[in-house]
Amino acid sequence: MAGRGRGYARGARRRLRGAPRVSDRFAIVVDGTACLTKDLEREFDVRWLPLHVDIGKETFTANVDLSAEQFYAKIAAPGVITGTSQPSMGECRDVYDAIVRGGTTKLLVLTVATELSGTFSVATTTAQAMPGVRVEVVDTRSLAGGISLIATAVGRLRRAGGSFDDAVALARRMSGKIAILAVADTLEYLKRSGRVSGAAALFGSMLQVKPILEVKDGVVHPLDKVRTRDKAVARLKEVVSERVPEGSRLHACTLHTNEPERARELGEWVQERFHCVEHWVAEAGPVIGARAGPGVIGLCWYREDETK
Repeated sequence: MAGRGRGYARGARRRLRGAPRVSDRFAIVVDGTACLTKDLEREFDVRWLPLHVDIGKETFTANVDLSAEQFYAKIAAPGVITGTSQPSMGECRDVYDAIVRGGTTKLLVLTVATELSGTFSVATTTAQAMPGVRVEVVDTRSLAGGISLIATAVGRLRRAGGSFDDAVALARRMSGKIAILAVADTLEYLKRSGRVSGAAALFGSMLQVKPILEVKDGVVHPLDKVRTRDKAVARLKEVVSERVPEGSRLHACTLHTNEPERARELGEWVQERFHCVEHWVAEAGPVIGARAGPGVIGLCWYREDETK
């Protein structure tokens, strides 16, 4: 699913041989906008709801029959129209049923904000048709790394023996509180997804303006516009530094859409400036790429003291 790109994770612990599988207590399910590394996905036994990507007249399931590499190759030609769509109830039911067949009857489902997708509604309606199974669907008020950081937080709670109710409460408490800042390389894809007007996109393209975006309580806001990519990244660092005291204990995720080197550099800066209890870099994947375009780098984080 989306976001299962290359990256690295700090402090990852491998499951001990012979230890009970975490899914024996409850399952953690994220939607296809999340961005986790393969190691984190395995470590926390995360399951995925599929999201779909439209390229021209073709429809694909992100990271099932369309990898990030294939997606960027397909949209390289000028004028290619992209879009996204939520999973069907049947697809949600297939994911839920597979988990139940494995012996787990408690599911915590973390979805992208309702303003950005109908996934929450579909996941909730499907859950109501699951007798004998407890499914809690949480609107994270976020996307991408925001969902992912909530998933790893509840995963650690589960590993420490926390209850399903504790995990649901933690997920709801964290929802809407993950900070997300990103630099987009172009306004064109944001225009197509209705985030900026066509006139603004044309004006920004002519001036090579790089927008700095913030996701706040489920809504994407333009925070600033800066000439040149390097200046935009420098401005993003300024904003982070203004909001987070140096040396703070952070849980963070650096994401990108086909910009691994720039994301790696941003990740290194974050780890040098702050005490990163948790950090990884990941490709955000085709779903985010279809909405924001290639060339995005972003940082998602929360301070450890904010979840206590």
